Amino acid sequence: MLAAVVAAILVVAPVAADIGGYLEASTEAEFAGEQVVLCETPDGSRSTAFEIAQVDGTVVAWDAQSGDSIVRVAPGLSMTSAGDHVEATLVESSRSAQPSSYTEGEPSSTSYLGRPVTEVGFYREGIERVRLTLDDETGAVLRSRTFDADGDAYCDRRLVSFSTDVTGVPSLSTEDDLQAATPLETAPAMLPEEAVGLELMDTYPVEDGTLSYYSDGFFSVGVVVTSRPVDLGSDVVEVPAGRGHYRRNFTAGSAVVSWSTGTDNLAVITDLPPDMLEEFLASLPEPVDAGFFRRIWSRFFG
Repeated sequence: MLAAVVAAILVVAPVAADIGGYLEASTEAEFAGEQVVLCETPDGSRSTAFEIAQVDGTVVAWDAQSGDSIVRVAPGLSMTSAGDHVEATLVESSRSAQPSSYTEGEPSSTSYLGRPVTEVGFYREGIERVRLTLDDETGAVLRSRTFDADGDAYCDRRLVSFSTDVTGVPSLSTEDDLQAATPLETAPAMLPEEAVGLELMDTYPVEDGTLSYYSDGFFSVGVVVTSRPVDLGSDVVEVPAGRGHYRRNFTAGSAVVSWSTGTDNLAVITDLPPDMLEEFLASLPEPVDAGFFRRIWSRFFG
């Protein structure tokens, strides 16, 4: 279930996420190239590289080495193809995020990949959190960097090659009969309406639970509340918190944190820098390990 959640939240992003109109303008660009993502996380460096293209407002990403997996992303739609198997997620949103938390810095002109570009930073509470490098000719985002509260780089997503020739881009047809998931009227009562400047936008039904989407106009967070334990695999780090532990897994570009409250299982999927992620987690119910309840039971009932 969690893999589908990641695709639905961090890839589909059903609400408009835009800073200063730059991201919206960039969707009109058509290009192809190789993208590298490098993130410095609390658990070490994480990196990945893949081919990426944007055609007719749709982003396609694939691994040129293996060629066996293709991801297609358009507003509200995420499709993944692995061989002959295709999975698709279609969502509807009720409203758009307003990036009022950010102040735009002074744009500067420079060059990147031998092309004239404009660089502009965006600040929250006086701290630069995002820096975009935009191609002057096409408006495409060639590079985006995010920063922690100390001004250190967290994630650097950059194109290392760029072309406006989009011939040869892998295609993945849309399922005509795909039914859109519509938002629920209410979110779980345990979730705040706002946290760390991110608004609760929509909540969707998922298997055995719900998925709630937060955004501040750039960063996004998906919160899964489910009756099922959330398995992050073996590559996790346990962090003591509350009366239990968080289990977290950083990858290049995102982080997943899961825990149990004793009654529910939660998972957070996000592109937030680590310090903002820590603040966001503090707004949610704290972890309570099963052993805590066993100790209480033993104390009172022997």
